[in-house]
Amino acid sequence: MTTQVNGLENACARDHKTIDDQSSPKFMKAQQSQRLKREVNQFLKAYPDLTQFEVLVTDICGHYFGKRYPIDKLASFAAEGLAMPASMFTLSTLGEPLDGLYYGIDDGDPDAHFYLVPGSLCLNDWGREARAQVVATTCDGDQPSWFEPRYVLQKVVDAYAARHWRPMVAFELEFYLFAAQRDADDLLQIVRNPKTGRKDTATVLSSARIGDFETVIDDIIHACEMQNIDTGAISAELGPGQFEINFNHHADVLRAADETCLFKRIVVEIAKKHGMGASFIAKPLLAFAGNGLHMHISVVDDQGKNIFAGPRKGHARLYHAIGGLLATMPAAMSFWAPNINSYRRYRGGTSCAPVSLTWGNENRTVAFRIPHAKEGAWRVENRVPGADANPYLAMAVTLAGMLHGIQNKLDPGEATDQAVVGRDESLPLDMRTALARTLDSVELSDIMGREFIELYCRHRAAETTAFENHINAREYDWYL
Repeated sequence: MTTQVNGLENACARDHKTIDDQSSPKFMKAQQSQRLKREVNQFLKAYPDLTQFEVLVTDICGHYFGKRYPIDKLASFAAEGLAMPASMFTLSTLGEPLDGLYYGIDDGDPDAHFYLVPGSLCLNDWGREARAQVVATTCDGDQPSWFEPRYVLQKVVDAYAARHWRPMVAFELEFYLFAAQRDADDLLQIVRNPKTGRKDTATVLSSARIGDFETVIDDIIHACEMQNIDTGAISAELGPGQFEINFNHHADVLRAADETCLFKRIVVEIAKKHGMGASFIAKPLLAFAGNGLHMHISVVDDQGKNIFAGPRKGHARLYHAIGGLLATMPAAMSFWAPNINSYRRYRGGTSCAPVSLTWGNENRTVAFRIPHAKEGAWRVENRVPGADANPYLAMAVTLAGMLHGIQNKLDPGEATDQAVVGRDESLPLDMRTALARTLDSVELSDIMGREFIELYCRHRAAETTAFENHINAREYDWYL
């Protein structure tokens, strides 16, 4: 099954290539339609017993919404697209409307037109029966939803393309496995080792831990293969039940973000299948490490040459890009840490989460790290975001900061060679302060769009208010 799906993806990748004189929007749209038609036809022939498929779209919170349809609708959706409410992008983490947002309340809740994303059609088999699934977007239409995260990332990628540059990116995601049931206080319980029955221990880079959890990890990797996601290194991390699975570098930034969202869904669903829970929450346990979303980024030109590479060290553009990341870091925090729990990762217990305006070579305690450039592969690693960040928006704001630095030739200052353990007081380390810095950012507004920046800040502020308007048991314990 995996071989068939991967073969289909490779064929689609070949079909997607164009030549320079065939790059008009009209031609590209027609070619994409033909590609989808072939892809669907091949897929249905390969899997004639499927009865259902799922359409998946990512909202501002980084969660999927969509619908499940009979398989006989797939061909028509590939040809014509489908309609769903545009307001779905702006719902809260719980899937509820937020006060103070116009969309879905005062606008009559109109539909947006969605298109299936070529190359995203694949299988999942963790349910009662195998189903097809496909990612959808408004990006391919004449009037895309300007608040769709995928569209925001596309705008930033287009800003690079206007300079004949293309980002090359890779995501690294940490996650926790937990016991399926919470304790008597409704708190998470550390997962038990499947082979020993004992609670897992926090032994970093332990090969034994990977072996003990191999049935879960192997199923995650198998699901990734079915969904055409190329995975790399697997490691046991600093927390009990915490693991990291890396992805390979990707020339298609949007596809890389698609895969990261799909991976989150895979981990959660496979954990359920094994009687466990899984979470990408930034700081699930105060006494242990949080979950990070590290991003590795290089940029190539039209000839495929890395614009960050120099004869003996990184090109000046690499350091200018880091200068831009440092300059926009305070405004970017609300994207890299998008909810109240996110900021616990920067404060509580064991943490490798950098909260300083720093950069360095081969230094994992700084915000922006230059890894060893094997064979001239110069790149920058952003180590600040949490795994709860929306991958599209976290990458968009990172690329925007880098482009700002390159355009303005910003100096990042001296590299930090020593371990950084303190917090930089100039950084916003709570949700409301972070949103205020984002709202004031001219640099991010110029690249990502002022309209989106304002909506995003209203959205996250409204959810913060909704979260705070709740009395928990500790208030009674302390103040009753």
